[in-house]
Amino acid sequence: MPRPAFAAAAFLGLALALSPTTTRSAELAPAPRGSSAALDALLLAEVKERSELMKNLQYMSDVIGPRLTGSKNLERANNWTAEKMKAYGLENVRLEPWEIPVGWVRGKATMRLVDPDNGRELAIASYGWTPGTGGKKTGKVVVLTARTKADLDAHRGKLKDATVLLSAPKEVKPITDLNYPAPAGPSAGQPRKDEPKLPDPKSSTDPKATDLRQSGLDAVTEFLKAEGAACVCTDAGKPHGLLVTTGGWPADRAAAEARLPRVFMAHEHYALLHRLATRPDATTKVEVEIENTFVPGPVTVYNTVGEVTGGEKPDEFVVVGAHLDSWELASGTTDNATGSCVVLEIARTVAALAKAGERPRRTIRFVLFTGEEQGLHGSKKYCERHKDELPRHSAALVHDTGTGKVHGLGLHGRTAVREVLEPQLGALAKVDGWKGLDMRGMGGTDHLSFHAAGVPGFACLQDIDEYRLTHHTQSDTFDKAKEPNLVQGAQVLGVAVVRIANLPELLPRK
Repeated sequence: MPRPAFAAAAFLGLALALSPTTTRSAELAPAPRGSSAALDALLLAEVKERSELMKNLQYMSDVIGPRLTGSKNLERANNWTAEKMKAYGLENVRLEPWEIPVGWVRGKATMRLVDPDNGRELAIASYGWTPGTGGKKTGKVVVLTARTKADLDAHRGKLKDATVLLSAPKEVKPITDLNYPAPAGPSAGQPRKDEPKLPDPKSSTDPKATDLRQSGLDAVTEFLKAEGAACVCTDAGKPHGLLVTTGGWPADRAAAEARLPRVFMAHEHYALLHRLATRPDATTKVEVEIENTFVPGPVTVYNTVGEVTGGEKPDEFVVVGAHLDSWELASGTTDNATGSCVVLEIARTVAALAKAGERPRRTIRFVLFTGEEQGLHGSKKYCERHKDELPRHSAALVHDTGTGKVHGLGLHGRTAVREVLEPQLGALAKVDGWKGLDMRGMGGTDHLSFHAAGVPGFACLQDIDEYRLTHHTQSDTFDKAKEPNLVQGAQVLGVAVVRIANLPELLPRK
């Protein structure tokens, strides 16, 4: 550890070197090895005092806007983030291509009550990569509770142009309750990135439901498609009229066009429709029109990649990442422009430190993945592309749960990693909100691709803030971002990444 006088001098010198008005950073003498605490202080101060995080976040949210996988907006974001990395002084900046089989463009989706005819418009949003209705369809609303094929057969010939509900309305927490539901298992109490799912007949506990439990939702969907149903409708499960979307592509365009149209409906309207449709001796009808477009594939998409090359072990890597793609009901700010801009801020800071003589021992690779929202595809493609390098990856750390402070890193039970890493993070004790390493993990984000490939992969554990409300909704906008929390996240993740990059050895793989 350096003497206090040296740490102060190093801090002053590097602060001058990093200042926008200073052009002579090459004259700054690098801090000697062993000055890790001083380096922590420099990084924390640089992020706090000269952050470009919110400027970048506003541009990504408001100027580029939503970034659906396979869209022109996402390609614009790829190019913009690559140019930003170059401007920050990163090396080996490139766009790494991969392909999706078919693209998709959201069109309008409208639904209104026809019977009872009270003029009510019902708020809906298409499930991703599902087709349109081919014009307006008017039919009855059917609550389908089938649990066996015999149950389905009872509806044969009765579902032409029907709008089908597969479940009762969800239980939705009040908007004042911002606690995320606690899942069971090793991730208990942590937010989940898992996508909303349509009800699945396989979840039935009815002992007579054996045949549908085995074939699942696909059998129901195939039946509805064959019977000419207009669409399947699912409760968005959010309060105060919030819509939601999710979904992914099938193997090819033909399979996509063969799908049944699916929509999410605002919870309040879904509950209304369910009440009306379950009245005894009464018929409920709606008119629905959905216009979506498939883009012939394959469609090339990209991960944005840039590096600060290691000074001693350039062929060993630490990955810090987030996903650049988003859904497009809004601007995709908290899911996940926030994480992407945290990564850019760490990239800016680490590159400035390297320019001033504090180059990390290993290469730090900054990756903005795509296709995360459809199933972690971009990070999986990264692991495939860099398969030969993965044994030389020390860790992959990902920021992907919105605008809340980072209170921990989820280690997925890696006790050997905790023993090595915990003593390295003493500087974070002074960072507001940091609680420490956590043996739990989190599902549904890009660190899992690395974890599955044997590389220690960790997600930032964040205060949930408003993520339960903004996630995949039309409320995921720039005004929800909280600058102090994001700066704190960049500080935490930046210190952790640099410390891992400067360890004597790779993190243990046990």
